[in-house]
Amino acid sequence: MNRRELLNNFGMGLGAIALCDLMNPSMVRAVEDDALLPSGHFPARAKRVIYLFQSGGPSQMDLLDYKPLLNEKHGEQLPDEVRGTQRLTGMSGNQSSLPLVGSPFKFAKHGEAGLWMSDQLPHTAKIADELCVINSMYTDAINHGPGVTHMQTGSQFPGRPSIGAWLNYGL
Repeated sequence: MNRRELLNNFGMGLGAIALCDLMNPSMVRAVEDDALLPSGHFPARAKRVIYLFQSGGPSQMDLLDYKPLLNEKHGEQLPDEVRGTQRLTGMSGNQSSLPLVGSPFKFAKHGEAGLWMSDQLPHTAKIADELCVINSMYTDAINHGPGVTHMQTGSQFPGRPSIGAWLNYGL
């Protein structure tokens, strides 16, 4: 794989930021020094944020998003009121049925906050109280691409500041 293919496969996002820092670290610091808001509205307590976006990773419903009703209705057909008038994707458009599919994994509450986690994350469950898990995000996008863009930027259309920019601003 050549350098261009590597950057294209990486999505140009974090790769471009890292490359900029490697090529000219003083430029990155100069941009930080000229920030519009030199300090936030509140004193910073966090020093770093580890943001995991696992595109192509395991489903959130198999790890952190417990859906007991979905498991209960496993195998039943998708009700019309759930889909409404939304069209089907190219992958499911030719299916003769649309069955609901629950997670095959067992879930339990962990930590003082009672964070639901599947049995697929036994080590992560030990540090449940040190995590921030957001399960309230949704999008009306039926395909993954616009949904991912919406989750990362707040808009289905590209060009808006991403969560990385907001994290940098927050820190």
